[in-house]
Parts: sequence; structure tokens; C-alpha cells
Amino acid sequence: MSNDQETHLKEFNAASEWVSSAPSAASLPNDVKLELYGLFKYINSSAGPIGGRPSIFSPAPRAKYDSWAFQYTKYSSQSSGQKSACRRYIEIAKQIGWTGNIREYEDEDIDLENLDDDPAEDQRQIQGKSGNDNPIGGVKVSVMSGEDGEQDALSTIHPLHQAVSDNDVSQVEKLIKQNMDDINLRDEFGYTPLHLAADRGYVKMTELLLRLGADKDAKDEDEQTPFMLAEISEREDIMKILRQD
Repeated sequence: MSNDQETHLKEFNAASEWVSSAPSAASLPNDVKLELYGLFKYINSSAGPIGGRPSIFSPAPRAKYDSWAFQYTKYSSQSSGQKSACRRYIEIAKQIGWTGNIREYEDEDIDLENLDDDPAEDQRQIQGKSGNDNPIGGVKVSVMSGEDGEQDALSTIHPLHQAVSDNDVSQVEKLIKQNMDDINLRDEFGYTPLHLAADRGYVKMTELLLRLGADKDAKDEDEQTPFMLAEISEREDIMKILRQD
């Protein structure tokens, strides 16, 4: 490692430690928190996340996964990608109050894992599995309002979407037959019942919805079809069904 790289990493380590305890960091907008998260992950791993993308029913892990993947794609193609990522992290830290002060550490005193998720959680995220929404450098990424927001959303979710989420095939069939117009009913994120079933990998639910006339070409707010969600989540069985119908 060159002296220049060592300098940037030392600055990054100091900046990330400061972010872990800075009150100003806690009130950052979620998009900035997510950028810090993605940068931190890429800088420390020099890689992107592996495994399947978390489900749409786990919005915070999904957003963190996407941020990590985005930063990896953005910087890994550059000849000095890690250094550029360090510069960006440091730039954000200075914007929110870090003065650039670098303490001298003995190597054994720097525990970067404590600036991020715990090791078990970190491994779950690398594998694309959902876990608790732990802080990055002391900054909690509360995507989509966090636990309280999720509870509020659950209290207003349409019975059909709830039944699909619960993989209750008989209840879904009953509800749709009561009102066939609901077959492509969208939730607050633009997801139809088929989007939800495809993303979660519910084979029988997907087959039922298609049989009842669900639109497999419907697009959500991100212009993604049920097939695209199944592809992102690596639901091979669902992709096969959607190709056939």
C-alpha cells in the first residue's frame, strides 16, 4: 500500500469514528446516511454485496444493499476507486462538522466493526439476508420510517395485499372473486398482488393470480414488472412461471 493510500485510509478511519458519535450525523437525511453506509462497506471490503437482494418487505436492508451495490459499481471501475470513495466519505464528514482531526492509533485499537454492523449482522447482509437495521458509524438508517413506520403501514394495508404477504392462497382467491377489479390493485409503492407474490417467491400464489387474470406486465413506481422483481430476488421458479404465461 502506498503512503498516499495509507493517508486516505487513516483519514477515513478517523472520519468514520467521528461520524459514529456525532450528534449531527444522527439527523442526516436518509439518502446521505445510505451513501455513507455504501461507501463504508465498499471501502472496507473492496467488493459489493453478494447473494440475493433483500425482499421489498425488508425495506431498510434492501435500501442498504442497493446503496452498497451502487457505490461498488460507481467506484470499482475507477483505477483509484477506493481512494475516491475515501475522499467522498471524508467530504461528507467535513460537511457535517468533522474538523479533519486524526488521532494516532495503534493498529489493535482500531475496531472498524464497531463503527458498523456487528459481525454476524454484517455477514447476513453480505449474503443478502435480512437482519436488524443496525447503525453505520453510529448513524441509524431508518429507511421508510423504520419500525414505527412499518407498523403504521401494516395498519392501513389493504386486506388483499396483506393476504398475499401472508401467502394465504385461499383468502386471496376469496377476496379477488368478491371483487375481480382488485386483481391488479396497487399498494402505496405501486406494487400489485403479483409484484408481491413474485418478489417473495410464492409459487402457488403467483399461479393463482395469473389464473385469475393478473397483469404480469404491470410496472411499479420504479418501472419494474413482477418478472423483474423475481429476477432481482433470484426467484428462478417464479421467473419460469412468468415466462410461460
